[in-house]
Amino acid sequence: METGLQCAEFAGHVGGLELARLVTGLAEEYNRAWLVIERNNHGSGILALADTACAYRRIYSQSGQPGWLTTSVSRPAILARLGAALVEQPCIFQSRKLLGECRSFVRLANGSSGAQSGTHDDRVMAMAIGLAARAELLGKSNL
Repeated sequence: METGLQCAEFAGHVGGLELARLVTGLAEEYNRAWLVIERNNHGSGILALADTACAYRRIYSQSGQPGWLTTSVSRPAILARLGAALVEQPCIFQSRKLLGECRSFVRLANGSSGAQSGTHDDRVMAMAIGLAARAELLGKSNL
């Protein structure tokens, strides 16, 4: 939390309860880390499972709701923070796969940004969300 160092990474295809158990177990292993789950799409289900089935209590909340909401407003801001971190703190990035996704994250023909055709941006978005949530959490005095 202090440095923003990437400590773990998971990418795979697992069911909701299995994923909730995996991420809460990993968060427990890392000193009861804050769990930041994007609440868009199927993330709301993972949030519910992490809370109820896994009874994990250190779940990041935004505007009083559990999870991170990525919007057309928040997306450019978190990606800008990620870009700045790549330049100013490259040592916090520990994954070659994340860096590979960063290299294929481009401006698309429609003006938005995302993964080039045939590539993924899940790790890029996860790191961007993590850095943004970290900044918000560090700004709160009651932690």
